[in-house]
Amino acid sequence: MRNIGLVLGVLVFVLTLLLPAPEGMTEAAWLTAGVGLLMAFWWATEAVPVPVTSLVPIILFPLLGQASVKEITAPYAHPVIYLLFGGFIIATALERWNLHRRLALNVLTRVGNHPSAIVGGFMAATAFLSMWISNTATTIMMIPIALSIAHVITNSDEKGNSFTICLVLGIAYAASIGGLGTIIGTPPNAMLAAFMSENYGVEIGFVQWMTFGVPAVLLLVPAAWFVLTKIAFNFKFEASQEANDLVVNELSAMGRISTPEKRTALAFLVIALAWITRPLIQKHLGFTALNDTIIAIAGAVMMFLIPAGDDKDKSARLLNWQTAERIPWGVLILFGGGLSLASMVSKSGLAAWIGDGLASLTVFHLLILITSIVTIVIFLTELTSNTATTAALLPILGGIAVNAGFDPILLTAPMALAASCAFMLPVATAPNAIVYATDEVSIVQMAKAGVYLNIAAIVVISLLSYALVARIFLGG
Repeated sequence: MRNIGLVLGVLVFVLTLLLPAPEGMTEAAWLTAGVGLLMAFWWATEAVPVPVTSLVPIILFPLLGQASVKEITAPYAHPVIYLLFGGFIIATALERWNLHRRLALNVLTRVGNHPSAIVGGFMAATAFLSMWISNTATTIMMIPIALSIAHVITNSDEKGNSFTICLVLGIAYAASIGGLGTIIGTPPNAMLAAFMSENYGVEIGFVQWMTFGVPAVLLLVPAAWFVLTKIAFNFKFEASQEANDLVVNELSAMGRISTPEKRTALAFLVIALAWITRPLIQKHLGFTALNDTIIAIAGAVMMFLIPAGDDKDKSARLLNWQTAERIPWGVLILFGGGLSLASMVSKSGLAAWIGDGLASLTVFHLLILITSIVTIVIFLTELTSNTATTAALLPILGGIAVNAGFDPILLTAPMALAASCAFMLPVATAPNAIVYATDEVSIVQMAKAGVYLNIAAIVVISLLSYALVARIFLGG
């Protein structure tokens, strides 16, 4: 499949060089379409690593005479990329001192010992953590704890029992859903913010996004819990005090909260509070230039400055570069490539041409348009990278919206949420793949639960977007 994608991508690109542009399309738009299709094939099939594909604009657009290297590389340093970069670094500090694990265990000690409540507790803890740290790291941390508890409740090492399947899938799904809550929670959110800023001059604030994303989390996590525990799987295990004791013992084994944990928690709270109160800081303290990116980078730098107070290493700070350099650099490159391509799609006139070509779609009611987009994106991202899909579709949907007389945010915001809601296949998301790798759940079982949740996500995101996007982002 990878080799086929590699060849098809090159073939389509070469054809755009050899063939004339379609009627009504400029030469610049035609060449941009060729580069975009090359990248789309490579992204979809992972013919080469996804971040490598994202470097293609730096090579091809200058050589084709469509932009200078300076112009085409500017999106790779977009402020939202630095917002995500700062968020990644802050998250590594939480992980370094296991603060995220302590938070999760504290939640689990309070949910009771009934199996359904335990699934709900794991999902709530996972979703909250995934709002701030990567869904991959959250899932990797939660799965071993979950499997230990599942063994106690089922009193069996047998793989594939319904409670264990329900529990591990709940973690995977909650990790994906939780990321919807904040701009830094999942890459498509940040990519949308960068796209709207770069192409339409619309700034999406951290809190502004939360007023849209958090309701989605609050609706989809219970929906996922209901699907797993009441529809997809039927388990009849009794409440287990042993399971509760196991969580308590895990928490006890961590000991009292350490000084590094306290200082990391305090630093994180200060950063979160700064994001939340930014408009007040700008208004009353006069820091009019303050934005979410500055707060994120300042917070990241702060982690390297604050002494950890670690008894084992008196000179340690909350974060060191050896830990910080583990952040997912490839995601940042992918962002840059997506934004660079998006800028050329708009600049070349390709977005407008596509919008004109799809003008017939605009006769449909806005809710039908949103639902159609959400449905297509959710099922498309079962097989493709959510970030790559977002990068490819943002300029197209922007063009359709402008042509229809809509504000682009009305179509792009629901698309961004939908891109993180693929629940059927292991290849769809990293959490799905991690859970599948435990050998506790089959593809058929994942697809069985996932299709119900995909449908729930289509309904929730479509209705929520129709009801809230204009009010939150357009003030009306």
